[in-house]
Amino acid sequence: MAAPAQPEPVTPVVAEPPPAPVTPEAAPPAAPPKLSVGTEGLFQPGLLLQGWLMIDRGAKKTSTFLLRRAEFSVKGDIMPGSLSYALMFDPARVLEPVNTTLPVANQDPAASDPKAPETVTAKQSDGPISILKDVFLTFQNEYVDTSIGQFKIPVSWEGYNSSGKLLFAERALVSKEYGDKRDIGLRFAKTFEYFGYSAGLFNGAGANNLDADNAKDGALRLEGYPVKDMMFGAVAYATLWDRKKAGSKDRWELDARYDLGDVLIQAEYLRASEAAPAKTGVDAQGFYAAVAVRLLEKKLEPAVRVGYYDPNTDANVDPATAKGKDEVWHVEGGVTYYIQKQEARVQLNYGHFAYDDKKANNEVILATQFSF
Repeated sequence: MAAPAQPEPVTPVVAEPPPAPVTPEAAPPAAPPKLSVGTEGLFQPGLLLQGWLMIDRGAKKTSTFLLRRAEFSVKGDIMPGSLSYALMFDPARVLEPVNTTLPVANQDPAASDPKAPETVTAKQSDGPISILKDVFLTFQNEYVDTSIGQFKIPVSWEGYNSSGKLLFAERALVSKEYGDKRDIGLRFAKTFEYFGYSAGLFNGAGANNLDADNAKDGALRLEGYPVKDMMFGAVAYATLWDRKKAGSKDRWELDARYDLGDVLIQAEYLRASEAAPAKTGVDAQGFYAAVAVRLLEKKLEPAVRVGYYDPNTDANVDPATAKGKDEVWHVEGGVTYYIQKQEARVQLNYGHFAYDDKKANNEVILATQFSF
């Protein structure tokens, strides 16, 4: 008798492990909330604090701690998309009065030595006496934002933009001299995808001052954005109407900026003309070029800047070289460490300033910044 057939072995079925749970992508952080005010309005406070240790190895060889800025700002909307406002003030601008030696007015020539005039010591402010910087209302529409109040004139890219986003602790010499200036007036501005503009009419008397005549300063800044994160700008600024009055001025500027992500390139050229007896003389010019590299996931940013400034191209000309004797070249190097982007950062800058008419100066600035 044949043996009974053996059953075929059964291969056990092994259950596959369940798929790993899908982790949803983290949603981008929500924008910080704004306070509601009025019927439809919004209120957003801001703060910019900068403290310095500055070591100046020029003729006086000084070192000082400095409260560079303590800017408080508020901005927002009364009617979103139609009417907005801004206000900024800086208490750190006002310094305590210091003893200052002043000449005595209306001295008797017969009773005093012309080589050693009589003087008197008095307390005098060493800087601005007003803390107000910006205050304006803006009427918005699709093509133009019209602002009236006090704000920056659009001269110098570094000067026109926020001091809280500078590559170095301080602006370049020419930008510091002619940019970062405020005036009272009317401004028309708008930024589009490929270009932007800012046109204004100002008193020409500076910040917190009323006008004393009918002359006004006109300004036009044009910007082009041919590719993403690239900007080319041009500025024309001039006194209009009463051109013969003392203090009438002209400014011309070209600037460019290209942010490649890990590398930033920035440059400006500015030329200025002023009617006597303005302190800068008849003609002045200057430029700078800067390069910054971002390392360690943009936490560390070393940078270098080279600049030139001639405050009076017509003064003290050397007959042998036909060049002025009051120019200055400056070479600066620095590094910025971003603790929390622009909200918290530390900068260490070194600058060498080579003057034609006086001893060279070396300057070191250790700067801290906190802002929101």
